[in-house]
Amino acid sequence: MGNLKRVLSAVAVVVLTTTGARSDVIKKTDMLQGFTTTRAQCAATPQTLWLTVDHRDFCVRYYLSTAGGEGVRPVIFLQGDYLGKLGPNHTWLDPSGTEDVNTDDLMKMADAFSKMAKTTAIYLARIGVEGTSGNHVFRKSLLELHLMNAALDAIKQRHGFQGFHLADQSGGSMLAGGLLAMRQDVVCAVFGSGPLSRPWRGTPTDPAQAYFDVSERIPVLASKSSTRILVVTDSADSKVPVKEQKGFVDRMREVGRQVPQYFVEATDEHHHGVVAYTQLVTAGCVLGKPDRDIATAVATIVERNAEFNELRRKEVAALAKNAIATRQPVAGPQVAPGGFASRAVGNRL
Repeated sequence: MGNLKRVLSAVAVVVLTTTGARSDVIKKTDMLQGFTTTRAQCAATPQTLWLTVDHRDFCVRYYLSTAGGEGVRPVIFLQGDYLGKLGPNHTWLDPSGTEDVNTDDLMKMADAFSKMAKTTAIYLARIGVEGTSGNHVFRKSLLELHLMNAALDAIKQRHGFQGFHLADQSGGSMLAGGLLAMRQDVVCAVFGSGPLSRPWRGTPTDPAQAYFDVSERIPVLASKSSTRILVVTDSADSKVPVKEQKGFVDRMREVGRQVPQYFVEATDEHHHGVVAYTQLVTAGCVLGKPDRDIATAVATIVERNAEFNELRRKEVAALAKNAIATRQPVAGPQVAPGGFASRAVGNRL
């Protein structure tokens, strides 16, 4: 156990602190059924935007941090999907993996990005979760894409920003790919565990029911010479298969755009949560570090996580062996890697 604790200490290289923003708890029950709010209620909540998108009204919440510095091109972080998989008729199959969300945790995430990239960072709440109104059953739809794009425009105007850097996890990466295709003001775009080459069928006229395929926008993305695009992938990812990430990189390279892809080792059971690496890669891009320097920094964390995973496997095996010998139920190790991201919001689908 001593070795394991040393590994955990080595991995937890960034200390997260909260700012003075108001703390709220976003209830899972509310996320399951969707949020509604009035314009007055929205205006009474700090760091919100009242937007009308596709003939629907929304209150979009965001969490802005200058814990590590200020800049005219903030890092925008888009989290992965909540509430698990959707079944027929927009019903949740098994939302048991989602818990209530404390907005302090979202601020901590923004603080961490700000500290690493030494600039302003914003955690942008997605549709129907994290404080933004609407229903999360419409995640990754054209409606959500249009909403996030409108939110960036409004944030840019409100704060006088010149542009953005995009960082994301899983489903958030798909949105970031769509945003990058639509915008001309993105400098760095880092895709973490993203379904970037997942085909979508059907062309409904309602944006809430229509979806987009990031890979179909590859010619547009490849033409954005002023944007630095980077991809973070765990080859053992069981939620977004590596082919959906590497396929995007391969197709970008086929059309003449070289995209660095950093292969990493996550510490969750699905090898899907790569926010720690995304923070590191984003910071490297924002600070103008060359690809080789980013790769060196990533390799250091990969080595630490690989050591942690190996120690955890040995501990689980030892517990299992002891359980068999004593006929006791197996209990997993009561530890979790610190990393750069808080456990509550670090790794989403």
